[in-house]
Amino acid sequence: MASPTQFVSIDTTDIDGCQHSLIAMGDGREIADVSPMRALLACREAGQAVALVTIIHASGSAPRGMGAQMAVRQDGSIVGTVGGGNLELFAIRHALESLKDGRARHLHYDFAGGEDQNVDKACGGTSDFLIQPFLSAPRLVLFGAGHIGRALAPIAQSCGFRVTVVDERADFLDPKLFPEGVHLHQGAFPRVVDDIAFDETTYAVIMTYGHAHDEGVLDACLGRPCRYLGLVGSKAKLGELWANLGTTEERKAALDKVHAPIGLDVGGRAPAEIAVSIMSEILATRYGRPTPNALSLGRAR
Repeated sequence: MASPTQFVSIDTTDIDGCQHSLIAMGDGREIADVSPMRALLACREAGQAVALVTIIHASGSAPRGMGAQMAVRQDGSIVGTVGGGNLELFAIRHALESLKDGRARHLHYDFAGGEDQNVDKACGGTSDFLIQPFLSAPRLVLFGAGHIGRALAPIAQSCGFRVTVVDERADFLDPKLFPEGVHLHQGAFPRVVDDIAFDETTYAVIMTYGHAHDEGVLDACLGRPCRYLGLVGSKAKLGELWANLGTTEERKAALDKVHAPIGLDVGGRAPAEIAVSIMSEILATRYGRPTPNALSLGRAR
Protein backbone atom coordinates (compact mmCIF):
# COMPACT_ATOMS: atom_id res chain seq x y z
CA MET A 1 0.00 0.00 0.00
CA ALA A 2 1.22 3.47 -0.82
CA SER A 3 2.17 5.86 1.93
CA PRO A 4 0.20 9.08 2.48
CA THR A 5 0.79 11.60 -0.26
CA GLN A 6 3.12 14.44 0.61
CA PHE A 7 2.22 18.01 -0.40
CA VAL A 8 4.43 21.05 -0.76
CA SER A 9 2.75 24.27 -1.88
CA ILE A 10 4.67 27.27 -3.18
CA ASP A 11 2.91 30.49 -4.20
CA THR A 12 4.55 32.82 -6.67
CA THR A 13 3.67 35.91 -8.69
CA ASP A 14 4.60 36.31 -12.32
CA ILE A 15 5.36 39.54 -14.15
CA ASP A 16 1.67 40.08 -14.90
CA GLY A 17 0.76 39.96 -11.24
CA CYS A 18 -1.12 36.65 -11.50
CA GLN A 19 -0.97 34.22 -8.57
CA HIS A 20 0.14 30.66 -9.19
CA SER A 21 0.37 27.59 -7.01
CA LEU A 22 2.98 24.89 -7.43
CA ILE A 23 2.22 21.59 -5.74
CA ALA A 24 4.75 18.79 -5.41
CA MET A 25 3.03 15.54 -4.50
CA GLY A 26 3.32 11.79 -4.69
CA ASP A 27 5.08 8.78 -3.29
CA GLY A 28 8.79 8.62 -4.07
CA ARG A 29 8.57 4.84 -4.31
CA GLU A 30 6.23 5.03 -7.35
CA ILE A 31 8.62 4.47 -10.24
CA ALA A 32 7.35 5.29 -13.73
CA ASP A 33 6.60 2.22 -15.88
CA VAL A 34 7.21 2.70 -19.60
CA SER A 35 5.32 -0.44 -20.69
CA PRO A 36 1.85 1.23 -20.77
CA MET A 37 3.27 4.01 -22.97
CA ARG A 38 4.86 1.46 -25.28
CA ALA A 39 1.52 -0.34 -25.56
CA LEU A 40 -0.19 2.99 -26.26
CA LEU A 41 2.22 3.80 -29.08
CA ALA A 42 1.95 0.27 -30.52
CA CYS A 43 -1.84 0.52 -30.63
CA ARG A 44 -1.68 3.95 -32.24
CA GLU A 45 0.70 2.72 -34.93
CA ALA A 46 -1.59 -0.24 -35.61
CA GLY A 47 -4.63 2.03 -35.88
CA GLN A 48 -6.24 0.53 -32.76
CA ALA A 49 -8.10 2.35 -30.00
CA VAL A 50 -6.55 2.40 -26.52
CA ALA A 51 -7.15 4.23 -23.24
CA LEU A 52 -4.50 5.42 -20.82
CA VAL A 53 -5.40 5.32 -17.13
CA THR A 54 -3.24 7.45 -14.82
CA ILE A 55 -3.52 7.82 -11.05
CA ILE A 56 -3.52 11.56 -10.44
CA HIS A 57 -4.10 11.46 -6.67
CA ALA A 58 -3.89 8.84 -3.94
CA SER A 59 -4.38 9.07 -0.21
CA GLY A 60 -4.35 6.65 2.70
CA SER A 61 -3.68 2.99 2.06
CA ALA A 62 -4.06 3.04 -1.72
CA PRO A 63 -2.25 0.22 -3.58
CA ARG A 64 -0.53 2.54 -6.08
CA GLY A 65 0.57 6.15 -5.87
CA MET A 66 0.26 9.12 -8.16
CA GLY A 67 1.74 8.52 -11.61
CA ALA A 68 0.97 4.79 -11.85
CA GLN A 69 -0.39 4.02 -15.32
CA MET A 70 -2.23 1.31 -17.21
CA ALA A 71 -3.05 1.00 -20.91
CA VAL A 72 -6.44 -0.57 -21.70
CA ARG A 73 -6.92 -2.02 -25.18
CA GLN A 74 -10.30 -2.20 -26.89
CA ASP A 75 -10.61 -5.92 -26.11
CA GLY A 76 -10.18 -5.22 -22.37
CA SER A 77 -6.62 -6.47 -22.12
CA ILE A 78 -4.22 -4.30 -20.15
CA VAL A 79 -0.57 -3.38 -19.89
CA GLY A 80 0.60 -2.04 -16.53
CA THR A 81 -1.44 -1.85 -13.35
CA VAL A 82 -3.11 0.72 -11.12
CA GLY A 83 -3.54 -1.60 -8.17
CA GLY A 84 -5.34 -4.80 -9.14
CA GLY A 85 -8.58 -6.20 -7.76
CA ASN A 86 -11.94 -4.45 -8.02
CA LEU A 87 -10.15 -1.11 -8.13
CA GLU A 88 -8.54 -2.07 -11.43
CA LEU A 89 -11.74 -3.63 -12.79
CA PHE A 90 -13.51 -0.36 -11.98
CA ALA A 91 -10.90 1.59 -13.97
CA ILE A 92 -10.97 -0.87 -16.89
CA ARG A 93 -14.77 -0.69 -17.13
CA HIS A 94 -14.73 3.08 -17.38
CA ALA A 95 -11.77 3.05 -19.76
CA LEU A 96 -13.75 0.86 -22.16
CA GLU A 97 -16.69 3.24 -21.87
CA SER A 98 -14.38 6.12 -22.77
CA LEU A 99 -13.40 4.29 -25.95
CA LYS A 100 -17.08 4.11 -26.92
CA ASP A 101 -17.91 7.79 -26.50
CA GLY A 102 -14.44 9.34 -26.91
CA ARG A 103 -14.70 11.33 -23.67
CA ALA A 104 -11.99 11.61 -21.03
CA ARG A 105 -12.93 10.81 -17.44
CA HIS A 106 -11.87 11.83 -13.96
CA LEU A 107 -12.82 9.06 -11.54
CA HIS A 108 -12.71 8.93 -7.74
CA TYR A 109 -12.45 5.57 -5.99
CA ASP A 110 -13.09 5.31 -2.24
CA PHE A 111 -12.01 2.00 -0.74
CA ALA A 112 -14.54 2.35 2.06
CA GLY A 113 -17.68 3.44 0.24
CA GLY A 114 -20.43 2.36 -2.08
CA GLU A 115 -21.43 -0.84 -3.81
CA ASP A 116 -19.89 0.33 -7.09
CA GLN A 117 -16.48 1.02 -5.59
CA ASN A 118 -16.16 -1.22 -2.53
CA VAL A 119 -13.30 -3.71 -2.74
CA ASP A 120 -14.41 -5.50 0.43
CA LYS A 121 -11.51 -3.96 2.33
CA ALA A 122 -11.59 -1.27 4.96
CA CYS A 123 -8.34 0.31 3.77
CA GLY A 124 -9.53 3.85 4.22
CA GLY A 125 -7.70 5.07 1.12
CA THR A 126 -8.80 6.83 -2.05
CA SER A 127 -7.56 6.91 -5.63
CA ASP A 128 -8.31 9.36 -8.43
CA PHE A 129 -7.85 8.44 -12.08
CA LEU A 130 -7.56 10.36 -15.30
CA ILE A 131 -8.73 8.24 -18.24
CA GLN A 132 -7.67 9.45 -21.67
CA PRO A 133 -9.13 7.69 -24.74
CA PHE A 134 -7.02 7.48 -27.88
CA LEU A 135 -9.46 6.45 -30.58
CA SER A 136 -8.40 4.69 -33.75
CA ALA A 137 -8.16 6.97 -36.75
CA PRO A 138 -11.09 6.38 -39.11
CA ARG A 139 -10.33 4.94 -42.53
CA LEU A 140 -11.27 6.72 -45.74
CA VAL A 141 -11.20 4.66 -48.93
CA LEU A 142 -11.03 6.62 -52.17
CA PHE A 143 -12.05 4.59 -55.23
CA GLY A 144 -10.33 6.58 -57.95
CA ALA A 145 -6.93 8.29 -58.12
CA GLY A 146 -7.86 11.08 -60.50
CA HIS A 147 -7.77 14.82 -59.92
CA ILE A 148 -10.33 14.83 -57.09
CA GLY A 149 -8.77 11.82 -55.39
CA ARG A 150 -5.31 13.39 -55.45
CA ALA A 151 -6.74 16.61 -54.00
CA LEU A 152 -8.84 14.85 -51.36
CA ALA A 153 -6.20 12.46 -50.00
CA PRO A 154 -3.97 15.09 -48.30
CA ILE A 155 -6.96 16.99 -46.93
CA ALA A 156 -8.39 13.82 -45.39
CA GLN A 157 -5.03 12.81 -43.97
CA SER A 158 -4.59 16.22 -42.34
CA CYS A 159 -8.05 15.75 -40.76
CA GLY A 160 -6.89 12.56 -39.04
CA PHE A 161 -8.08 9.89 -41.48
CA ARG A 162 -6.12 6.84 -42.56
CA VAL A 163 -6.40 7.13 -46.32
CA THR A 164 -6.44 4.30 -48.86
CA VAL A 165 -6.55 5.14 -52.57
CA VAL A 166 -7.72 2.42 -54.96
CA ASP A 167 -7.28 2.40 -58.73
CA GLU A 168 -6.60 -0.13 -61.44
CA ARG A 169 -4.24 2.24 -63.28
CA ALA A 170 -0.72 1.83 -61.95
CA ASP A 171 0.53 5.16 -63.28
CA PHE A 172 -2.22 6.99 -61.37
CA LEU A 173 -0.94 5.46 -58.12
CA ASP A 174 2.50 7.04 -58.34
CA PRO A 175 3.60 7.57 -54.70
CA LYS A 176 4.96 10.98 -55.71
CA LEU A 177 1.37 12.16 -56.24
CA PHE A 178 0.28 11.43 -52.66
CA PRO A 179 1.50 12.33 -49.16
CA GLU A 180 3.60 9.87 -47.21
CA GLY A 181 1.39 7.50 -45.24
CA VAL A 182 -1.38 7.23 -47.83
CA HIS A 183 -1.90 3.56 -48.69
CA LEU A 184 -2.08 2.88 -52.44
CA HIS A 185 -3.95 -0.22 -53.59
CA GLN A 186 -3.92 -1.31 -57.21
CA GLY A 187 -6.64 -3.66 -58.40
CA ALA A 188 -9.42 -4.07 -60.90
CA PHE A 189 -12.75 -2.41 -60.14
CA PRO A 190 -14.90 -3.63 -58.45
CA ARG A 191 -13.20 -6.84 -57.33
CA VAL A 192 -10.78 -4.88 -55.21
CA VAL A 193 -13.64 -4.06 -52.80
CA ASP A 194 -13.24 -7.56 -51.38
CA ASP A 195 -9.62 -6.78 -50.50
CA ILE A 196 -10.55 -3.78 -48.35
CA ALA A 197 -11.54 -4.25 -44.69
CA PHE A 198 -14.83 -2.42 -44.13
CA ASP A 199 -16.48 -1.82 -40.76
CA GLU A 200 -18.97 0.60 -39.20
CA THR A 201 -16.27 3.29 -38.96
CA THR A 202 -15.20 3.12 -42.63
CA TYR A 203 -15.77 6.07 -44.96
CA ALA A 204 -15.73 5.50 -48.72
CA VAL A 205 -15.92 7.76 -51.77
CA ILE A 206 -16.52 6.43 -55.28
CA MET A 207 -15.07 8.55 -58.10
CA THR A 208 -13.62 6.19 -60.71
CA TYR A 209 -12.94 7.16 -64.31
CA GLY A 210 -15.95 5.40 -65.82
CA HIS A 211 -19.69 5.02 -65.31
CA ALA A 212 -19.50 1.22 -65.41
CA HIS A 213 -16.74 1.19 -62.80
CA ASP A 214 -18.75 3.49 -60.52
CA GLU A 215 -21.74 1.19 -60.77
CA GLY A 216 -19.68 -1.92 -60.10
CA VAL A 217 -17.96 -0.44 -57.06
CA LEU A 218 -21.23 0.95 -55.69
CA ASP A 219 -22.90 -2.44 -56.19
CA ALA A 220 -20.08 -4.16 -54.27
CA CYS A 221 -20.05 -1.56 -51.47
CA LEU A 222 -23.79 -1.65 -50.79
CA GLY A 223 -23.51 -4.90 -48.88
CA ARG A 224 -20.57 -3.79 -46.73
CA PRO A 225 -20.71 -2.05 -43.34
CA CYS A 226 -19.88 1.63 -43.72
CA ARG A 227 -20.16 4.90 -41.80
CA TYR A 228 -20.27 6.97 -44.97
CA LEU A 229 -20.60 6.03 -48.65
CA GLY A 230 -20.53 8.80 -51.23
CA LEU A 231 -20.60 8.92 -55.01
CA VAL A 232 -19.42 11.63 -57.41
CA GLY A 233 -21.71 12.24 -60.38
CA SER A 234 -24.48 14.23 -61.98
CA LYS A 235 -28.12 13.72 -61.04
CA ALA A 236 -28.79 12.12 -64.42
CA LYS A 237 -25.97 9.61 -63.91
CA LEU A 238 -27.07 8.90 -60.36
CA GLY A 239 -30.66 8.38 -61.44
CA GLU A 240 -29.52 5.73 -63.91
CA LEU A 241 -27.42 3.98 -61.26
CA TRP A 242 -30.33 4.00 -58.83
CA ALA A 243 -32.60 2.45 -61.49
CA ASN A 244 -30.06 -0.27 -62.26
CA LEU A 245 -29.17 -1.18 -58.68
CA GLY A 246 -32.41 -0.57 -56.79
CA THR A 247 -33.92 -3.90 -57.73
CA THR A 248 -35.31 -4.81 -54.29
CA GLU A 249 -36.66 -2.91 -51.32
CA GLU A 250 -33.53 -3.86 -49.38
CA ARG A 251 -31.32 -2.46 -52.14
CA LYS A 252 -33.38 0.72 -52.35
CA ALA A 253 -33.01 1.19 -48.60
CA ALA A 254 -29.24 0.79 -48.92
CA LEU A 255 -29.12 3.29 -51.79
CA ASP A 256 -31.07 5.80 -49.71
CA LYS A 257 -28.09 5.97 -47.34
CA VAL A 258 -25.60 6.83 -50.08
CA HIS A 259 -24.49 10.46 -50.19
CA ALA A 260 -25.08 11.57 -53.74
CA PRO A 261 -24.57 13.99 -55.34
CA ILE A 262 -21.61 14.03 -53.01
CA GLY A 263 -20.35 16.95 -50.94
CA LEU A 264 -21.75 20.08 -49.38
CA ASP A 265 -22.66 22.84 -51.81
CA VAL A 266 -19.76 25.29 -51.53
CA GLY A 267 -20.15 26.58 -55.08
CA GLY A 268 -16.72 25.61 -56.46
CA ARG A 269 -15.96 23.35 -59.43
CA ALA A 270 -12.18 22.92 -59.35
CA PRO A 271 -10.89 19.54 -58.09
CA ALA A 272 -9.52 21.08 -54.89
CA GLU A 273 -12.83 22.86 -54.25
CA ILE A 274 -14.79 19.66 -54.84
CA ALA A 275 -12.41 17.86 -52.48
CA VAL A 276 -13.11 20.47 -49.80
CA SER A 277 -16.87 20.03 -50.27
CA ILE A 278 -16.57 16.24 -49.96
CA MET A 279 -14.38 16.49 -46.87
CA SER A 280 -16.84 18.93 -45.33
CA GLU A 281 -19.65 16.43 -45.75
CA ILE A 282 -17.53 13.59 -44.37
CA LEU A 283 -16.65 15.63 -41.29
CA ALA A 284 -20.28 16.63 -40.81
CA THR A 285 -21.19 12.93 -40.88
CA ARG A 286 -18.40 12.06 -38.46
CA TYR A 287 -19.55 14.65 -35.94
CA GLY A 288 -23.26 14.04 -36.30
CA ARG A 289 -24.22 17.17 -38.23
CA PRO A 290 -27.09 17.01 -40.75
CA THR A 291 -26.14 16.47 -44.41
CA PRO A 292 -28.07 15.95 -47.65
CA ASN A 293 -28.28 12.34 -48.77
CA ALA A 294 -29.81 10.14 -51.46
CA LEU A 295 -33.05 9.74 -49.56
CA SER A 296 -34.15 13.33 -50.17
CA LEU A 297 -32.35 13.86 -53.44
CA GLY A 298 -33.37 10.50 -54.84
CA ARG A 299 -37.07 11.18 -54.33
CA ALA A 300 -36.66 14.59 -55.94
CA ARG A 301 -35.29 13.13 -59.15
